[in-house]
Amino acid sequence: MYIRFRKYGCAIKPLFFLALSLISVESYSQLRAIGDTVIVIPSGSFIQIKDSISYFSNDTILWVPSGVDPYVVYERERNKEFYDSLKLRASRKPFAKKIYDLVVVAPEQANQKEITSESDRNYIDYEGKKIRKIEVRRLSVFGTSINNPADQSPEKHENILNKTHINTLEGIIRKNLLFKTGESISPLVLSDNERLLRQLSFIDDARIIVVPVSEEEADIVVITKDVYSLGASYDYRGFKKGNVSIFEKNIFGIGHELGFNFPFDTEKSNYPGFGVNYKIDNISKTFINFRTFFMDGLGQTSYGFGLNRPLVSSSTKYAGGISITQMYTSEDFDTLGVAEPVSYNLQDYWLSRSFLFNTSEVKRLIIGGRYYNNNVFEHPEIYPDSYYKYQQYKIFLGSVAFSHQKYYKTNLIYGYGRTEDVPYGAMLRFTGGREFNEFKTRTYLGSDISIGKSFRKIGYFYSSFAIGGYLIDSKTEQGIFAVRMNYFSNLLTSGRNKIRNFVTIDYSRGVGRYSDEYLRFLRENGFTGFRNDSIGGTQRLTLSLESVLFSPANFLGFRFAYYGFADLGYLSDSNETIANGFILSAIGLGIRIRNNNLLFNTLQIRFAFFPVKPEFSRINNVVISGEQLLKPYNFDPGPPSVIQYH
Repeated sequence: MYIRFRKYGCAIKPLFFLALSLISVESYSQLRAIGDTVIVIPSGSFIQIKDSISYFSNDTILWVPSGVDPYVVYERERNKEFYDSLKLRASRKPFAKKIYDLVVVAPEQANQKEITSESDRNYIDYEGKKIRKIEVRRLSVFGTSINNPADQSPEKHENILNKTHINTLEGIIRKNLLFKTGESISPLVLSDNERLLRQLSFIDDARIIVVPVSEEEADIVVITKDVYSLGASYDYRGFKKGNVSIFEKNIFGIGHELGFNFPFDTEKSNYPGFGVNYKIDNISKTFINFRTFFMDGLGQTSYGFGLNRPLVSSSTKYAGGISITQMYTSEDFDTLGVAEPVSYNLQDYWLSRSFLFNTSEVKRLIIGGRYYNNNVFEHPEIYPDSYYKYQQYKIFLGSVAFSHQKYYKTNLIYGYGRTEDVPYGAMLRFTGGREFNEFKTRTYLGSDISIGKSFRKIGYFYSSFAIGGYLIDSKTEQGIFAVRMNYFSNLLTSGRNKIRNFVTIDYSRGVGRYSDEYLRFLRENGFTGFRNDSIGGTQRLTLSLESVLFSPANFLGFRFAYYGFADLGYLSDSNETIANGFILSAIGLGIRIRNNNLLFNTLQIRFAFFPVKPEFSRINNVVISGEQLLKPYNFDPGPPSVIQYH
C-alpha cells in the first residue's frame, strides 16, 4: 500500500496514478529492479512522481509505465551500483534530464554496527539545488515511528494518551529551521538543522529529507516526532533527603517549559522547599533562550534569570549569554557553632565570535570574552585559601579556540533506539584572564585539547588533556591537570540482542588547591551506592568498564538494557604514590528501563558488590535511581571558562 504524503494539485495526476499498479509483498531487503519495468521499493521510502510526494509504508512492487524512468535517491552504501544504474538510465532521455518522472528516496539503514555514517552524507548529492518547497510533518507521540512515518497504528490506550498531548505547532518547527524556500541546499546546514531539532527538549527524533523535483530544484520534507511533554522525576538520596520535580516541556505546543521542584531534607530548616522555573527557547527566531527561576527552602532562597545564545550551527557567527543570580543562605563551614548568613549576587556575561574558514571539514576559529562577578555582600570570616565560592571577586577571561567538528549518526549508545549524534573532530583552546579578589590579584592561564574519532573495525575513541591554574608571586594556586579517555565499541549482535562495550579512564591531579578542596569517589565516576565523607585527596585515577545488552523487548513502549560493570579507583594526596592511597573497587549487574516517548529519567536498578573499600564506608548494594541520558563530549568551546576541579 502507499499513503499520499502531500498532494500539490495537478489535473493529470489522477490519470498518472491510475497507470501505476501497486501490490504489497511480505519482505524485500533492498530496492531492486525486476526486468525493465518493475522495481521493488522497501518500506519507509518516499516517492516523488512529478509534483506529488507519496510514502510507502510497506515493501511494495511497483510497475513503472512505459516512458517513465525512475530516479532513485541513494541513502545507503549497499545497492550503490543499482542506484547508479537507475540514475544513468534516467539521464539518457532529454525529458528525464529536465524533470525526474519518478524519484525514490530509500530509507536509511537502522542499527548500523559501525559508527561511520556521517550526518551530511545524505545531502551531498543535492548541494546547490534550489529549495522549491518545505513540508513539515509532525508525528504523534504514541503509535508512530520516525523511520516509517506513514505507518500510524496506535493502540486504543495510545490514542487516549495522544489526545491528552498537544503536538508541537508547525510554526514552532519552522521557527527552528535554518533554511528557507529559494535558498540553495547546503549539506552542512541541513545536517546541523536535523541535529538541532533532535536537541529540542520536546522532540524525540527528527528527519530532514531532500526530494529532487528537477535538476535545479528540490523539495524539503521535515519530519518530527514529539515526546509526551508532561513528566516528573524523583531524585532519591535516602528516606530523609531527595527532590521531586513536575514539569511540562511543551506548553500548548509552543515549546515553552514550566517546572516545579519540591526538595526535602529533614536535617535542613524550612523543608520541604518550593521552586519554580520557566524557559523559552529561540525567542523570535533569534535562537536566544530565556530562563528564569525561584527557589525557597532548605535554608536558602535564590532567584534569577538568564539569556543565552549558543553556537547553534557550524555557520553561526555570534554566541553569548547573560546570567544574574541572587542567593541568600547560611553556612557553618563545619567549624562554627551556629550557621552564619551568606548572601551574594552572581553576574555572568560572555560573548563569542566564530569564524568558519573550512566549510567541508567544518574548521573554525572561535574567539571569546567573559566577565564574571561574584559580588558577596556578607559571609563569615574566611581565610584567603578557603571557601572560594564565598569570596568576593571579579574575573575577566578571554579564549582562543581552534575547532574541527562534524557528526556521525547512529543509535544504541546512550539512548534506546532514537537517533544519536556523535561528534568527531578536535579542539585546541587557550584561556587567559585576570582575577581581582578581595584578598589578592592573580592571573589565570589554562589550555585544553580534545580529539574524537571512530575507527571502522574498532569503535569510537575520545580523549582530552587539560591543564590550568592561577599564578601569583611565582606560585600556582587552584591548579589542575586532567586526562580523560572514553571508548565505546561498534554494535555487536547476539541473536536479536545488540551489545556495546564502554571503557572510561579518568585522571585528575590538583596543584596548590585550597584547604577545603578535595577530590572524592563520586557517583559520576561509577561508584553509585558508595559514600565516605571522611576520605579525600588531591589526585584520583578511575577505570570503568561496562558492557550493555540492548534487548529487542518492547513493553508498552518501554525498552530494556541489561549491563554488567567493573569499576576501580585510587585516591591519594599529590605528594604520595597514587597506589598508596585509598582504593575502591566495585563489580555488579544492573538493568535500565526507558520509554523514549516519555520525559521521565531512565529507571536504573543496580546491584553492586565492593570487594575493596576504605574503612568507615557506607555501602548500599542495591540502588534504584533515575538517570539522565548521557551525551558524548563535543568540540564546541563554549564561553571562556576556568577548568573545573571536582
